[in-house]
Amino acid sequence: MTFKQVLKTAFLHISLLKFISKTDFSKVIAILLGATVLLAIPTTLQVTDIFRDVQADSQEIAQTIPDFTIVDDQLQASDDAEGFIYQTDSIIFTFDPQGKRTPNDVAADVTGSTIAVGLLKDQLIIYLPSSGLSDSLLDSNQLDFDYNEPALRNLNGTAIREALANQSIPWLIKIVIFIVALYPTFLSLVVTLIMGTCIATIYTKLKMLPFSFFENLKMLIVSAALPCLISVLAQLFLPSFDRSTFILFASLFLFTQGVKHTPKVDSYH
Repeated sequence: MTFKQVLKTAFLHISLLKFISKTDFSKVIAILLGATVLLAIPTTLQVTDIFRDVQADSQEIAQTIPDFTIVDDQLQASDDAEGFIYQTDSIIFTFDPQGKRTPNDVAADVTGSTIAVGLLKDQLIIYLPSSGLSDSLLDSNQLDFDYNEPALRNLNGTAIREALANQSIPWLIKIVIFIVALYPTFLSLVVTLIMGTCIATIYTKLKMLPFSFFENLKMLIVSAALPCLISVLAQLFLPSFDRSTFILFASLFLFTQGVKHTPKVDSYH
């Protein structure tokens, strides 16, 4: 079968699915990679929305920060500037020029998915929500920056407000988010398909159909193309949509429809 015929089988002629078992695996892999790209789109949009919310909250917080400078590696504000804690939906911000709060105090502010940021007397503290991703990439969900670091020596209130004034998220960030989303999306889809292939193989053995595990895998990947597309559309309107479960059961249903008229093993003897 040509790749065009494989696509038609996936979306229009599922009754021809049994012929996918003899199709070159490279054409089936192309379907798998295409499905991965499609499934990464909702994740990218959701993460971008989170970035946008954090950016908006950061701009809101920036307007409350009084003018300050870094002098002798310490935060210096005007005499009448008092420390405060400001909380939004995504960020808990601490401004503490008097040195009344410690990094542990800032860490204690972290709840759920909120980010804790502290401009303390002698360092900048950032605490991210604890997750496997942040811990694996950063070894810790705590980021400490002393004011003697070159990038922070000229830090001041005006610089923060100007840096956060840009309303848009750079396209480079969106591309990076999309690329990062591809890996877990691919793994999740492969796990779902392998699980489905195990079930499909049990089904074909019980029905005495002449398909191996590898052939069932190829057919199930093609069967998953339409459910993947539907799940992407569903997630655009219902972000909490359980796409893995839907893809698994919808693919298995299409698989059974595609192989049900296949001659049984006994008919070859």
